[in-house]
Amino acid sequence: MLVDGSGSGMIDRMRVLFSCRPLTGHLHPLVPLARAATAAGHEVAFATAEPALSDARGQGFAAFSSGQGIEAREAFVGSLPDLRALPVEEHRAVFFTQLFVGIELAPRLRDLTAIVERWTPDVIVHEVAEPAAPIAATSAGLPYVTSGFGPLLSPTIAAQVGRAAAPHWRAAGLAPHPRGGLYEHLYFDPCPPALQMAAIRDVPAVPVRVTPLPAARSARVHPATVYVTFGTLWNRDLNAFQMVLEALAAHPVEVVVTLGVDGDPAAFGAQPDNVHVHRFVAQAELLPRCDAVIAHGGAGTMLGALAHGLPLLLLPQGADQYYNAERVAAAGAGLSLTPAQATSSTIARAIDTLLGDRQLRTGAQRVAAELAAMPGPDSAVAHLQTLARR
Repeated sequence: MLVDGSGSGMIDRMRVLFSCRPLTGHLHPLVPLARAATAAGHEVAFATAEPALSDARGQGFAAFSSGQGIEAREAFVGSLPDLRALPVEEHRAVFFTQLFVGIELAPRLRDLTAIVERWTPDVIVHEVAEPAAPIAATSAGLPYVTSGFGPLLSPTIAAQVGRAAAPHWRAAGLAPHPRGGLYEHLYFDPCPPALQMAAIRDVPAVPVRVTPLPAARSARVHPATVYVTFGTLWNRDLNAFQMVLEALAAHPVEVVVTLGVDGDPAAFGAQPDNVHVHRFVAQAELLPRCDAVIAHGGAGTMLGALAHGLPLLLLPQGADQYYNAERVAAAGAGLSLTPAQATSSTIARAIDTLLGDRQLRTGAQRVAAELAAMPGPDSAVAHLQTLARR
């Protein structure tokens, strides 16, 4: 840690270690924070595993290998019974306690401990689904920040994380933290108030918008344009895409579908001229010319669409998606259909509402205004400096 010569105690340059799970949806919400810290003259590195490790390096960051790669997640999901049978709140609990703590924490903690000893950061920023960093930071006497990517975990699930992680804290010679270390020093809250839960009042949170603000919207085109995506991990069920395409067939709209880089547009055969199926299109390029979004409910897509004031039809499949879908519907910014409710006909009726209900668009625009009013990632750097000075 370097301090200026004026005696003010302000840090000219600090080392910030960002720690996350090995997936795009966990890495990318941290990237704006890392870029802001770099722009302010601080040294930044990531600790993660593949494929996020290569992604971070490809974006120009130093990155250390930490924990297991995506194969651990794939094996876990493959071992689960039908996720659709789980109650909504159980989805988050299962992933946080059984996967993020039960499978991923120990190997990541081993690697993080070595990285912290070798690289000597001044402060650690970990995303909320990465529970090893609080232990590694506390063991090293370092402050750390928990950074979110959607609505706050409920107090019930945070307590379950604490109980699941307690043996790992004890093994490190530390008293277990009631929430597994979550939010202990500070929480970077990326969630607009309309989607956030009341428990945020009990957390040392500061709002930090990590969702990019939209560029000027392109001129309206007719017919309307609907974007369909199931993200980068929950995109394997081609039946879900097919069901949505069947529901859209009766609507005079342009349809843009992204399958993911491993998807095959040819799998859907010939499509009408108004349907365009791609592996990947950058959301920043696509969303400004859309009128509505049909998606799975991942936080990145959800907040990206709402930043553009676009109403959502969410078809959640697992993890935090059910909870996100509930929050969007409660905010009046979209609709939600569970797998048990979703058929081509129910989706078609929901699309009618999505495109025709002005109240949904108004609700989405209200959330967009909240996002635009939140402090940007530059604001996070001052908070990190304050923590590092402690």
